[in-house]
Amino acid sequence: MGNGLRCYDRDGKHSNGDSSGETYAYNSRIDDLRFWKFWMKVGPIVVKYKWNMILSQGDERDEEQRLEKLHKETAPKAREIAETFGGIFVKAGQAISSRPELAPAPFITELRKLQSEAPPTCWGSVRESLEEELGSVNKIFDSIEQDPLGSASIGQAHRATWQGRSVVVKVQYPGIASKVRSDLSSIRILCKIANPDALPVLDSICEQFEKELDYDLEHKALASLHEGITASPEFASRVAVPAPIAELSRGKVIGMEFLPGPKLEAALRERLAALGIDVGSTSLKEFMMQQARNASADENGASHNGTNGVSSDESSGSPRAAQDRPKCMATCGRGVVRLCGLDRSLRMARKASDAWLWLRCRSVGLAPPKDLGEILRLVVRVHGYQMFFCPLFNADPHPGNILLLPDGRIGLIDFGFCTRLDDAEKRLLAKLFVVLAESPSYGVSAEADRQVMEAILACGVTTENSSVEVLSLFPRLAFCKIEPKWLQKDYVKRIMIKDKVTDFPIFVLMAGRCAALLRGLCFGLQENVSCAEEWAPYARRWLQEHGG
Repeated sequence: MGNGLRCYDRDGKHSNGDSSGETYAYNSRIDDLRFWKFWMKVGPIVVKYKWNMILSQGDERDEEQRLEKLHKETAPKAREIAETFGGIFVKAGQAISSRPELAPAPFITELRKLQSEAPPTCWGSVRESLEEELGSVNKIFDSIEQDPLGSASIGQAHRATWQGRSVVVKVQYPGIASKVRSDLSSIRILCKIANPDALPVLDSICEQFEKELDYDLEHKALASLHEGITASPEFASRVAVPAPIAELSRGKVIGMEFLPGPKLEAALRERLAALGIDVGSTSLKEFMMQQARNASADENGASHNGTNGVSSDESSGSPRAAQDRPKCMATCGRGVVRLCGLDRSLRMARKASDAWLWLRCRSVGLAPPKDLGEILRLVVRVHGYQMFFCPLFNADPHPGNILLLPDGRIGLIDFGFCTRLDDAEKRLLAKLFVVLAESPSYGVSAEADRQVMEAILACGVTTENSSVEVLSLFPRLAFCKIEPKWLQKDYVKRIMIKDKVTDFPIFVLMAGRCAALLRGLCFGLQENVSCAEEWAPYARRWLQEHGG
């Protein structure tokens, strides 16, 4: 892989997975107090597992029964520990929840409930980091707003005026690097104990998390995407990426131009609220991911609760959203889907909800929110363009990272979770997307299913049994339109349970993550989008320009 960074172990040793020749000089210190606090909570659980294995005395059936009981008992505790420590534990939990081969089903179900919203840190701490890198705030900036524009697990962004220009400075929290490395060390040790076979996958995930600490790398990503989008005839007048400011970018600080306009998240919340859907404190990122998971009927086949991996009773993600959904959205129910087809049902639901929204807004004297359908498709397409014609692509395109600018353009921000693809990886993904876009639905053509299987195998995805069924369905679940038959109870699970994914390269995982977020974003507004079809034109163009 050509997009890795250094992963730190408990003793501060690291492995460099980057093949570009660049090195990143991080301080490898670990927060020892945090490390030991974590193990004081987790240690007794590990001991309990080991003790039960001893009690089973080699009896596989007894051991399996004991483990099944322990998994159900321990999974909620694991989620609570992740929520208590926050930060990287929440992100790791969310990553694991999308990879059923990494953990037992009860853990997958519990970890899907994790929320990623991070509260802001006090201005004093942020100012400390800012002045450590740039000098006195009062001397550098004409003014700076102490309330952040947004906050995340490792830093937050503040609007400022610099040399008469409106700018944004993204600042990393003091001491966060040692905490993250402590957490990654703890997670890696736990993986060694609980599931050593998953270490290669976990190392890849750790590399992605380590990237987010390197603001110099993010600054380069921002510059690359700004140049790539600005140079595109198709997107230059429709999409904006803030220009980086070198004078304000150093160490734990990134400076960039300010893009005015509300976040897409705010527009989506406004529309959902007008439809009577109360998302509450749930982030739109989690809500949209949940839409995709529900719609694809638990595409990884990891859920055993009979409700496609989530229900309004058990999910902390969006219980009120599930309960308060208006009657017009029930037209997307399974009965209507079987009668009319999924796409037609979604169009009917969209028109019904638009009409209901228009009437509701008119009754209170408000203008209805703008139609977001075309905006969402533009967001999907520009990420396909990034994948093939920019040096890297953003694998975290959630609504909080997308702005609606006053001039009608969309703005893209926050590039801490980008993935760089080499030409070999681009070629493999391009061929996969073209095959998927040109293939009929799963099970219609044996030859098409074989071609899809060969394309995903070529990407490096492998399974224990090399099942044609699993390997031809799996990429469709990740990148294609949601099909009505996937909504049938246990349909996907019955197929996916026949085989187990054993290797899942990080570049495929990041492309799948990007597609999952975008598809969930669209499906939440009754838009059934195939990322493979939307990205295939860029894939074909890239293959033509690079000799197939």
